Order: sequence, then structure tokens, then C-alpha cells
Amino acid sequence: MRVPELTSISLLVSGLLGALASGSEQQQAPLSQTLNVFDNLKALEFVQRGELQLFTDGTAQYHSIGVQQPPQLSLSKALFEPTTDPALYTVIVQPQNNDSAHFVLPIRRCRLNADAKKLDETFVLHQNEKGNVFHVDYDAGSSENCVRSQESRQAKKDPVVLTRVLVSKQAQGPVPKLAAAANLDMSTGKEVQPEPPKSFLAKYWYYLIPVVLMLMLGGEEPQQEGNNRRQ
Repeated sequence: MRVPELTSISLLVSGLLGALASGSEQQQAPLSQTLNVFDNLKALEFVQRGELQLFTDGTAQYHSIGVQQPPQLSLSKALFEPTTDPALYTVIVQPQNNDSAHFVLPIRRCRLNADAKKLDETFVLHQNEKGNVFHVDYDAGSSENCVRSQESRQAKKDPVVLTRVLVSKQAQGPVPKLAAAANLDMSTGKEVQPEPPKSFLAKYWYYLIPVVLMLMLGGEEPQQEGNNRRQ
């Protein structure tokens, strides 16, 4: 009786896990951009080994194509000097639907240690305000591998690659506050302090004095005429 019970429980657990997996796939954000990844792990032959997939929610992941005869990128399209140096391991990232755009990411080939069981690599995708990738950073292996013996400097042909993809969005930096230019005295070279603000009377006193005089003189003449009539 225990075998059927265990079988039913395992089927129930597998069904729940399958439902959760299908639910997580349905909740995945739509794909916004795809970039093809080529490398020259085998001499100067650039072969596509995967894709960088960006989603509308700002996340990204690496997807290995896993085919026996992957597409190749000819050197006539790359036309970059780092690709001709055999001491460099070069990764070329090419956005899909844009053959003219390339991100060439060379590193020292000795960083890929032949004795390592796995290879850690990191892609950092820099996006602008519109969500387009305008720059890519890449790092793989370790610089400590380059100081080891010559035998361990040979890169492993088929390493187990653990890829991490990060997304960095372009942000608006602080805007500087521009101050007014300093007023310098040419004779002394010192800054001239601005004059304090003047009051209304100090600015327009020469307009007010004639008006006051006219009012004072114009008010005496009618008073003298009234006194003469009374006499």
C-alpha cells in the first residue's frame, strides 16, 4: 500500500511544480530587445553562442542557442583590431535587426583558466531613456589566472559558463547652478561688492521735488485772491 501512496504524492508534487512553472512563464514580461553574442574561443572564428534578452520590466537574461552549427560572424563585418590579437578573447554583441552596430568586448585570454571547472562572466547592459542599449561592459574569469604557469594559460575549449546579466539605466545627473560672473576691479584685481538696493525716494527724488514745489506754489495764489475780495 505504500508504493501507490508515494506514487500519487510524487505525481501531485510534480503537477504542482509544473503549474507553478507555467504560471511563472505566463507572468514573464514581454521581450523588448535581443542581442546576439559571438565569441572567438576557437582561434579567430567568431561563432554565435547565445543571446542577451531584455524585457520591458527592466530585467535581462542570457539564453544559449545550443545548436550544432551556430551562425558565424565574418571578420569582414567586424573590422576591429582587437579581433586579430590571438592573446585576446573577444566577445562581440550585435543587436538583432541592426547589422551595422557592434559592441566589441576583448579581455585577456589567459583569464580563462583551463583548470577551472566553471567560468563566471558578467554582461552589463547600459540603456538610454528609450530603452535602447548604447554600451555594454563585459568581464569573465579572473586576473589571477594570468600569473600562473604557462600551461594553465591555455583557455578551456568548452568551459561551463555561468552568465550573469545586469541592466543599468541611464539617469539624469545633477544640474549645476550657474552663478553670476564676479565684478572685478581691474586696477586692484579684487571683487567689487554690489551696491545695496536704493529706496524709492533715493531713486526718484529729482522727479518728486518739482511736483512738490508746484503743489506748494499753486495752493497760495487762490488763498491771496480770496483775501483781496473780502477787503
